[in-house]
Amino acid sequence: MHQPELSKQSLGTGYVVATGVALSLALVAHAVTALSASLTAMLVVLAGIVPALVLVGANQWVPRSGLEGAQVWTVAEWGGLGVGLVTLVHLAISLSGDPAATMRTAILASSVAFGGFVGILVGTVIELRRSRRRLAQSNDVLNRVLRHDLRNRLNVVLGHLDELERTASVETATDTAELRQSIEDLLSTTEKARQIDVALGTDQRDQGPRDLVAAVESRLDALERATPAAAVERDLPDEALVRADWLLGTVLDNLVENTVVHSETAPSLSVSVEADARTTTLELVDDCPSIPQAELDVFSARAETPLQHSKGVGLWLVIWVVESYDGSVAFERTPDGGNVVRLEFRTATWLDRHR
Repeated sequence: MHQPELSKQSLGTGYVVATGVALSLALVAHAVTALSASLTAMLVVLAGIVPALVLVGANQWVPRSGLEGAQVWTVAEWGGLGVGLVTLVHLAISLSGDPAATMRTAILASSVAFGGFVGILVGTVIELRRSRRRLAQSNDVLNRVLRHDLRNRLNVVLGHLDELERTASVETATDTAELRQSIEDLLSTTEKARQIDVALGTDQRDQGPRDLVAAVESRLDALERATPAAAVERDLPDEALVRADWLLGTVLDNLVENTVVHSETAPSLSVSVEADARTTTLELVDDCPSIPQAELDVFSARAETPLQHSKGVGLWLVIWVVESYDGSVAFERTPDGGNVVRLEFRTATWLDRHR
């Protein structure tokens, strides 16, 4: 059984397509029957064919527009309003001074097609702006819940857990340690949610030249200090300036953390940087279990569903931040079952360095 929004979406799309088909047929029929008409008449027909065909293709562009359910029906109503207004104007003009008979059908069909197109365009813009406002409001609420309410409550739970650990027996020590790790993981997730909010708000960040090599070196040094058994290989130039901002460090932190968390033994990580005048590439190769294909498909599609989703937000944060630098992120598998993460950045230009 279909939901009301889905039926409205189908009806709205069907109305727009049917309107476009009717207008296209009328214009084509007029063009065929009036081949000997003036050049002006043919131009009028051609001017109407374009918006009419746009309406015909609604079943292709509506799903890609971001509009859903009742929004599509609202856009269709705007299209109907445009058709109605233009028809009334045309009738009023015809009553005051009717154009030549050979032009009457072409002018009516072309003007109605244009009116419907403009109406749908206006409706689409209004609905997309409304969706953007709703999304911004929901993001504000979710960020407040994650960054403040949930974080504060988790800190309270940690305080009570401190008291439990002081009196915990040997039998319960493992359970309290696992509970602490779970709470700290949730706190880390709330912090990543804050960073994602910042990453998506590119207008609040000032990008400029950043030394990728220095940032990588500091993270690898910290990894070797924290995990002496880690095997780290480096192939790095002395310097590689890329266009980025302070979130570059967050990207590297998440990538290194991902290697440590998912490594079944002592982590092994190989890092290289190559740069030319346009692009700087950072490549990380680890021996962790391969990222499941289902997760790779999610990252490739840049969308999650209830059945297909990633296990965390760290790699999403990496993708969104790097893409905000006009860069790209790619994932591959090594022949022996490890992972390759390849990040491409824009190499900082002379203007970036001297602005």
